[in-house]
Amino acid sequence: MTLPRFTTAAVLLPLLAGCAEAPFRLAILENASETGETDAADDRIPRLNSSADGDLIETLLADYFRSLEFRAVPVQTAMAPEHEAPTPARRLSGRGIRVIPVGPPKHHKNGLWHYLRERLELTRWNHPSVEAEVAGFRARPARVRGLAKRAEPFLHYLVGEIERRGLPLDLVLVPMVESACDPSALSAKTAAGLWQLIPATGQRFGVEMAADYDGRYDIHASTGAALTYLQHLHNRFQGDWLLVLAAYNAGEGAVQQAIADNRAAGRGTDFWSLPLPPETRGYVPKILALSRILAGPDRYGLELEPVPGTPALARVEIDAGIRPADVASAAGLPEPMFKLLNPALKSIHAAPQRKYGLMLPLKNAQAMTSSLEGAELVSVKTIVVKKGETLAAIAKRHGVSETALAGWNGLAPNSRLKPGQELLIYPA
Repeated sequence: MTLPRFTTAAVLLPLLAGCAEAPFRLAILENASETGETDAADDRIPRLNSSADGDLIETLLADYFRSLEFRAVPVQTAMAPEHEAPTPARRLSGRGIRVIPVGPPKHHKNGLWHYLRERLELTRWNHPSVEAEVAGFRARPARVRGLAKRAEPFLHYLVGEIERRGLPLDLVLVPMVESACDPSALSAKTAAGLWQLIPATGQRFGVEMAADYDGRYDIHASTGAALTYLQHLHNRFQGDWLLVLAAYNAGEGAVQQAIADNRAAGRGTDFWSLPLPPETRGYVPKILALSRILAGPDRYGLELEPVPGTPALARVEIDAGIRPADVASAAGLPEPMFKLLNPALKSIHAAPQRKYGLMLPLKNAQAMTSSLEGAELVSVKTIVVKKGETLAAIAKRHGVSETALAGWNGLAPNSRLKPGQELLIYPA
């Protein structure tokens, strides 16, 4: 189905065939170009730059994921509005389709928020700026709950990717602050996607930008680039995460110059002492405040809806020549949902002439692999530890970080392994 850039409208989609559940709401917001012209061939979700676009994630996508906990996924062609004829689905072979579940592979019985809060590291700063942000969040608890809900569809994936790199799980808060976890977000400064990458930074760290694809909107590609950038900044600023976050927001050159200026003037070179832009001086305390609140929401009178402790997303690798719309249809995923998860594509009805990747709800992806002969579902590996093996050696052999391997298995990084012990290995 084509989604032209209309003025704000509401489309009610009964997503479950033959089901009495309430429909989900889809808001389509206007996004005309600077010249006022529209592109009828551009059928991706419109690029949005207002806070209202978060409603798409909160009221449509998050609720869809929640509904999957209680029902099977029908494999069927996605529905289109009555006034628009559906695009016929082409017969699809499973060959060339590889599904990889993403997120921490272990089931967390108390839910993912509980798993996350036990591992947050940036909770210890007591500074007036942080206290002010904490007070602001306490005064508006609905704001925190809204951010948390918008993060739900992506939370397992983000936690898994951050753990894979051995980075602090507090970094999951960066897209919450940057884009309110909206993969389609576009700022006035041309920062785009979940992680709000500008074109130069995205391309510097391997994001492809082409006429039919902008990898800054690709959840997987942008997450990889953003985490690589954060690792680079961590090395450049000698492990000071406050300076890393400041540089992510203001640019590493700006932070480096502020440090040099303060050093020359005999002033402190820590984050709190630097003459940084007001936006950055508020950005870092906001992340620190969220880290503190999410580490102990009960202390702040906040109750978050639990997120199931099993992965919710799958990354799907697709060979060239397969239309994204046919994948969505084979997975039984309504096109609006598909586009919210895959906004990097300019058109879902044109078959890319190169291998590409998609994100799907795991249950939809599993239903698709069971219905398409030749589709491959990659499972989490279970290995048995042999005598003398260490976490470091096993991690190196499987191409994952030692910290990630330990985290997936509930171990400390320096844990000693016992022969016969079973370990889970997440696919690289």
